Amino acid sequence: MLPESIPTVRLTAQYLALDGRPLGGTVEFAPPSLLTHSDADVFVGGPTTASLDAEGRLDVTLPATDADGWNPLAWTYTVTERLNGLSRTRTYRIALAQSVPEVDLADLAPADPAGPQYVTVPGPQGPQGEPGPQGPAGPVRSVNGHTEADIILTASEVGALPAAAAGQPSGVAQLDATGKVPLTQLPDGTGDGVTSVNGRTGAVTLAAADLGALTPAAADARYLAIDGAPVLSVNGQTGAVTLTASGLGAVPADQAVLLTGTQTVAGAKTFSTVPAVTADPATDNQLVRRSYVDTRASSGVWTPAALGFKAWAFDPAASSPSTAQYCINGNVYLIGVPLTTAGTINNVCFYVAGYAGTGLAATSFAGLYDSAGKRVGVTGTLNTLITATEGTTFVLKLTTAYAAAAGNYWVALLINGPDPRTNGPGFMVGASMGSFPGGSARMPGAFVRHGRLPTTGLTALPTSFTPSTIVADANAIWAAVS
Repeated sequence: MLPESIPTVRLTAQYLALDGRPLGGTVEFAPPSLLTHSDADVFVGGPTTASLDAEGRLDVTLPATDADGWNPLAWTYTVTERLNGLSRTRTYRIALAQSVPEVDLADLAPADPAGPQYVTVPGPQGPQGEPGPQGPAGPVRSVNGHTEADIILTASEVGALPAAAAGQPSGVAQLDATGKVPLTQLPDGTGDGVTSVNGRTGAVTLAAADLGALTPAAADARYLAIDGAPVLSVNGQTGAVTLTASGLGAVPADQAVLLTGTQTVAGAKTFSTVPAVTADPATDNQLVRRSYVDTRASSGVWTPAALGFKAWAFDPAASSPSTAQYCINGNVYLIGVPLTTAGTINNVCFYVAGYAGTGLAATSFAGLYDSAGKRVGVTGTLNTLITATEGTTFVLKLTTAYAAAAGNYWVALLINGPDPRTNGPGFMVGASMGSFPGGSARMPGAFVRHGRLPTTGLTALPTSFTPSTIVADANAIWAAVS
């Protein structure tokens, strides 16, 4: 392929015999033996041979002879025509100017090749001539893609069905002499046509009554029009009705308590169910939750929470300064503990003022009972949990944590082993006056703060007991839960 910097000329031609038949053969275009193009830095040489096609035509692109950069500067092509059926070979010279990018060889070939040698060069285009007469139609060159001399087309090549398919299955229907499809070529069930309409024959015209229908006028008389039945009243009101909330048994929006948004509610309100809130108060006038109150106390008052407990029998500061409780073997002592806020209880706690560290049997336990007398927790054996001490708070872990609701509970204590009993742990008790501690004061039938079970000689905490059988006890042992 020639470099783009070398301009080219498209050269075309057609060769026909005197009777119009296309000629065959070749036409050779030969430059001087070797050319040099300095701008493109190439050598160009050798002839270019174009073969005539079936119509006697050639179409070839050759370098322009007058382009800048050629060496030699002025050169021409030697054209040699070798045509089939002609005894002579014609040779002549032509020049291809780059100013004429397309040219027909007939415009360049000499009229008399036998005359003096000269080179034809295409000149500038002349003025448009007068149109000539209409020529005859050109010959047909192809039919549906066929170019052979004798063309025979089939029905499928022209998008048709063979004549043999007329009137046949999957073919086409024929028309009879009246221009209609014969009955024999119609599908089953369609050939007889309509023989009657609603029992009538001939040119049938049906009325509404023939179809069991109403005429528009009859329908209008029987049924109401869209605006034929106006609303007569709304909530007992007639005319131009304007409804209010009270007319609908409703409350105006500005008088109802809404689920969301900020409102000011006036007047006293009584709640059948106590309202529940989840937030603590932030200002002096906000309502508070019970749990919030229970976790707060007046200044200077110690609470169980302040010392790490969930609840206790009493403030340990109110204990007896000189007396400790040494438990009788086999007795179950009950210490009442009020739990004001629901929570999980993991431990029961006692304060032991003194213990030598030996004497407790493996049948010693502590536990937790609800106000109905059901055991809801128990510790391991105390002989491994309570050790020698001269004053210690023992936190005794329940074998299973208990999710406790708010209410009154009993911490239970069962001691076995010490003999005499003063060899056992000395538990802290409340201060007392006389034979019974004042801390056991209560109304008849009320919860017993300090007591014991009537059964003695026990070696395990019972799973339950009847609260009414509790025996009030003079020994107010201190206990707590955490």
